Amino acid sequence: MRILHIADVHLDTAFAGRSDDTRNRLRQASRDALERSVETAIAERVDAILIAGDLFDRAHLSFATERFLLAQLGALGDAGIQVVYATGNHDPGNAVRAGGFEWPGNVTVIDGEEPVVVPVAGPDGSTAGYVTGVGHATSRVGVDLSRLLIPVPDTPLPQVALLHTLVTSVAGKGAHQPYAPSNLEHLRGSGFHYWALGHVHQRQELSADPPVHYCGNPQGRDARETGPKGGLLVDLGDPGHPVVEFREFSRVRWERLEVAGLKGAHTLDDLLTEVAVSWDRARSDDPGSGDTEWMVAVDLAGPSPLWRQLRDPEELATIADEAVERLGALGCEVRARKVHSPALVADHAGRQDALGAALSLCAEVRAGNDRLGLADTDLAGYDPERDGSLDAYLHRILDGAPEEILTRMLTSEGGLE
Repeated sequence: MRILHIADVHLDTAFAGRSDDTRNRLRQASRDALERSVETAIAERVDAILIAGDLFDRAHLSFATERFLLAQLGALGDAGIQVVYATGNHDPGNAVRAGGFEWPGNVTVIDGEEPVVVPVAGPDGSTAGYVTGVGHATSRVGVDLSRLLIPVPDTPLPQVALLHTLVTSVAGKGAHQPYAPSNLEHLRGSGFHYWALGHVHQRQELSADPPVHYCGNPQGRDARETGPKGGLLVDLGDPGHPVVEFREFSRVRWERLEVAGLKGAHTLDDLLTEVAVSWDRARSDDPGSGDTEWMVAVDLAGPSPLWRQLRDPEELATIADEAVERLGALGCEVRARKVHSPALVADHAGRQDALGAALSLCAEVRAGNDRLGLADTDLAGYDPERDGSLDAYLHRILDGAPEEILTRMLTSEGGLE
């Protein structure tokens, strides 16, 4: 039995907060990734595609996406390829059923907490193996669904378990809700030859014997989801020794780029040159495929003579717009949280002069050790609902103040290079 394992396609993700052009391109990229998975399934002559939840980002698809999905499923049916789809928390069974979607005959939808066993036919029409799956009936399943999955007894044929779950020991679990939490040791000892998991968007092998895999999502959705994205081609011809291979499906890739060494950058063009050099260096090691488009998150870091300007969101937006053109990227975000004044506060801590006293007072106030005798009503900008506490407000408005004080006072002394 040969299968293609995909998950977390998230069709029709909104991508709110982005420009219309970027939002439309990213939504199309999710469809492109699914189309590539279908093309791969047909080219590799798999017996079935397994979808481990979150095929949809929400219950109702746009008309265009609905037509697209039906066309892709139809192409798989024409090629004699089964589809086994277990619902997840974004596309739970109650919502999918309410949507009234008409599924083609080659598609089995597992949309509730009753386990379903699907015999998978091989090229000659005989049963090549079994897929046993369970779905999310609602969007907030808190029980361990893996305990419901039991292999078909008394058969030498390969058996696969299909589930949308958060394995409690998985890397990157903090980015995902703990829905249908499961235990790795239970999965490993359950008797299945392969576990096809969804929910965690980071591709990873949790166990080699037997294989327990998150395939990750086929298309990244934000700057946290970097690197090649796709699905897993699994050959179970020898059930005791499955062969698992990654296939890339993403047309748009997200990458994060840290750019340091900004001490010599005094203009916008200087900054963009540093970004471009760092980007070219990163792409020389990982160029992507020939048609890859890029979404880039740039983190500026280290000492910079432009550090004050780099705290201004409008200035960062200008850099991002220019970087799109310079890098040939689809989109770019620029952050400067790690940028600081060329003069380091730590180098001047403990000075016994006016500068040292100012820095010390700033540190005490930011740490909440000195309120300067102020009451909540003494600061016009303080909003308890927004800021939570006076200490939190003072910490926020004094962000960058030590560096500003240091720069101004050293400049007045003629000591800042």
